[in-house]
Amino acid sequence: MNQKNRRGLLIVAVAVVAALAAGVIVYSAIANVPEQAAQPQSPLPAVTAAPAKMVVVAVLDIQPNTVITSSMLTTASFPADLVPSDTITDTNEIVGVTPRSKVYAGQMLFKRQFVSGTTRTGLSASIPKDKVLVAFPSTDILNSTGALRAGDHVDILLSLPISGTTRLDGGAQTGSQIAGAARSLVAQTTLQNIEVYSVGRVVPPDQANSEDSGAGGRIISFLVDPQEALILKYIKDSGGIIDLIVRSLDATQVNATDPVNVDYLVDLYKFIGLPKK
Repeated sequence: MNQKNRRGLLIVAVAVVAALAAGVIVYSAIANVPEQAAQPQSPLPAVTAAPAKMVVVAVLDIQPNTVITSSMLTTASFPADLVPSDTITDTNEIVGVTPRSKVYAGQMLFKRQFVSGTTRTGLSASIPKDKVLVAFPSTDILNSTGALRAGDHVDILLSLPISGTTRLDGGAQTGSQIAGAARSLVAQTTLQNIEVYSVGRVVPPDQANSEDSGAGGRIISFLVDPQEALILKYIKDSGGIIDLIVRSLDATQVNATDPVNVDYLVDLYKFIGLPKK
């Protein structure tokens, strides 16, 4: 074999060896791919909509004590996790009842907002038929401490300058040697055993969960009869000095008390001796 033929065979042999080497490299690369990479990926979970719940809403503003009719109501869908447990879901539940406070259009309705149609709300509904409610300005020491609460029973003490009245001028003079304004000031118990309805802001019972002004309010409200209301007005308008005293709930009697002025104290406690006759 000549030299030319040997060179051709060598080239062919080299080519065959190179091809085999390339095949080995490709096979090795394929064999080394991780098994999990060849596996198909699991699809992402499908996004599901949050469950909804149908609830009753108002189609217009509804004032307190208005009897609810079906024309005032409709239904709307809300996410179930945003619907409180006492939400009304059936319009028949509240047809014929009345709201405790104003209901606004589009508002989700709750059972706590309503009372039965025969139930009356507001202050008048909480007052006994033979009583009236009177608001009274009270800055006396006892009330300013925050001691008084709704349900307490109190007496009202009043000190008034009563000089110049027909009763006083026509009566017998005492032996006191003290004259002037102090002598004319008289203290006496006026109304007794009257009930405190509220201290501070007046809140009807159907709104008892509303915030109150708390203890020590400057306004105190009493449950009294109509004549006592008129006496309270005069006490308030008289310009006298007013104090409240708290009674026991078991003490229901009316106490007869003597009016106290400077002569009474002088005679009772012997501040000065009276001239001998």
